[in-house]
Amino acid sequence: MSSLASELASISSPEQQKEFLGNKLFPLVLERVKHPDITSKVTGELLELDNDELCRLIDSHDALSAKIDEVKTEIEACEPSSFPK
Repeated sequence: MSSLASELASISSPEQQKEFLGNKLFPLVLERVKHPDITSKVTGELLELDNDELCRLIDSHDALSAKIDEVKTEIEACEPSSFPK
């Protein structure tokens, strides 16, 4: 079990677990996406994944980057006006 997963296991409320993961994810997504509004959307979509998957992604830079790109592409296809030109 990763240290992140151990930390997460110590949080009892599912809502607090998602908030904890969101706080970990947001700066990582922002680093890749560079736009706060889009970062919020991508982070929100990622938070729909189960917590074990999120821990795995946060622990693996390559896997997280690939997932961010996938989610960003999906959002861009559905909401093209959300993306800066």
